[in-house]
Amino acid sequence: MPGAVRGRGEGRCLITALHHYTCADHGGPGIASSREIWPNRHPYLRTPLVWLTDLAEPDRWALGLTSAYLSCDRTAVRVSVALRSEIVPWHWWAHRERVPRVIRELLEDGAMPAHWWVCESPLSVLSMSDVAVFPRSRA
Repeated sequence: MPGAVRGRGEGRCLITALHHYTCADHGGPGIASSREIWPNRHPYLRTPLVWLTDLAEPDRWALGLTSAYLSCDRTAVRVSVALRSEIVPWHWWAHRERVPRVIRELLEDGAMPAHWWVCESPLSVLSMSDVAVFPRSRA
C-alpha cells in the first residue's frame, strides 16, 4: 500500500489500521448497523470519499473536524478499518485529482493533512469504540 510505512530510517512506524471519526448521533449508528463506511460527498470536492487518519486519538484541529458548521461532536466515535490498496494519502489523491490549490488551502489550513487518508470505495469496519471524553480544543 502506498505510504503504509511512515517516516525514514530507524524511526519508522508501521501503520496497522486507519481510523474514521464520526459523531455518536448521526454517523455512528448507521456505521454500526451496516458495519461499513460509505464514501460521502464533501461540498468542495467532486468525488465522494471516506476520510481516514493514522491518528489513534482524535485531534479535531489536525483532522479538520472542528464542527464550525455542525453541532455534533465528529470525534466522539472511532471506527477502525484494515489497510487496503484503495486507501491513499490525501496529498496523493488531491494531486492525482487535480484539486485546486485554493480548495486544498481551505481544507488544510491549520490542520495536519499528512495524517489524512482517503478512499473512494466503501470500507468494512474492523472495530468501533467511543472515544474517551477529554478536552479537544487548542489551548
